Amino acid sequence: MQVHRVPEYRLLFTVDIEDYSGRNDREQHTLQAALDQMLANAADTAELDRAAWKRQEGGDGIYAVLPLGADVTHLMDVFVRELDAGLGAYNRRRSEPTWTRIRLRMAVHVGPMHVDGAMGWPGQHAVQPARLRDSKPIRIAMQALPAADLAVIVSNEIYRDYITQGLGEPRPNAFRPVQVTVKRQAYLAYLYVPGFDLGELPELAVFAPPSDGEGGDLSPRSPEPVPPAAAPVPREPAPDGRQVNVTYGSGDAFSGDKLSGDKNIYYGGGRDGR
Repeated sequence: MQVHRVPEYRLLFTVDIEDYSGRNDREQHTLQAALDQMLANAADTAELDRAAWKRQEGGDGIYAVLPLGADVTHLMDVFVRELDAGLGAYNRRRSEPTWTRIRLRMAVHVGPMHVDGAMGWPGQHAVQPARLRDSKPIRIAMQALPAADLAVIVSNEIYRDYITQGLGEPRPNAFRPVQVTVKRQAYLAYLYVPGFDLGELPELAVFAPPSDGEGGDLSPRSPEPVPPAAAPVPREPAPDGRQVNVTYGSGDAFSGDKLSGDKNIYYGGGRDGR
């Protein structure tokens, strides 16, 4: 019998090269080498032990689970800044015959996850970063800002628990909230593009999150009857002990002794929804 360990609270990030499949073989080879070097340089400067990362590499990017205790501030502040600087330097160089510009989408998340899967990392928190990275808001932001080399989207957990707590750069007002919807699952996320004011980007207006939620399962639920505010007035019990109908102030009769109500749409961060 397989024994599953308790989930570990881990910091996760993933990056992906824009339009990687549109390059030829030699260009892809050059892109991979350049990105690998940029990630190594940024990790060294941010004091994030790259050798301790759990990694899944896919040619056009990387998915990394950092070790226990990894500093979110070092990742969001130093690592992101150095990665953006490395991209800018590389994209201005144009020294190699197989050079092509690198633009990256990056997603960051934190949460409890299993790191002992036989073929990867099971669980909802392992799925979320890739969904944010490939989402419409970050892709449209990159399309609308052709001069940008890097776009970063962070989960609500990263923004709420770290960015807003004044632990480093970037500042909270550099982020724009967006709703990411994938397979009827909604996530509240925050988008950041170094050097650009996303508040002035009209293309992102359609992704404004609802004011009363933080993402969640958007699957429609069947409406259930909700009693009015008036207190129930039960009828006299039947002498033979049979179940009695209860009439509420609206005049509608319901059989039984309890009614349950729920919202039609639930916004919360709990389920995969696949």
